[in-house]
Amino acid sequence: MAKLNSFSVVVVAAMLLAFVVATEQDFNSLMLCSNKLSPDCGQEIFSDIFWKNSKPVSDYCCHSLARLGLTCHNKLFDNIVNTQHGYKSNETITRPRSVQIWNKCALVAGVVAPALK
Repeated sequence: MAKLNSFSVVVVAAMLLAFVVATEQDFNSLMLCSNKLSPDCGQEIFSDIFWKNSKPVSDYCCHSLARLGLTCHNKLFDNIVNTQHGYKSNETITRPRSVQIWNKCALVAGVVAPALK
């Protein structure tokens, strides 16, 4: 069995530290994004993406989503799909819904940024 030299230990420790820092930065980024939406709008958008409620996202919540920004919208969607049990298997259905809701809300709110395809 090969012995680990001190350089290998330092490299592994640095990689683990980088992972922890990246994870903490991702968490902080997600928290900043989620705090930009009211719970009601967050629920409305979530429900329309993941449960396809018959009630579409309101104009008020569309404006909130537009203020949130496309980057945060995508981060929050990706986090749910990648960390919550049962959501990954429906990604081929829910990701297009997420794009459709963003595009609708960008139009409603008059966002100049390019729409997602």
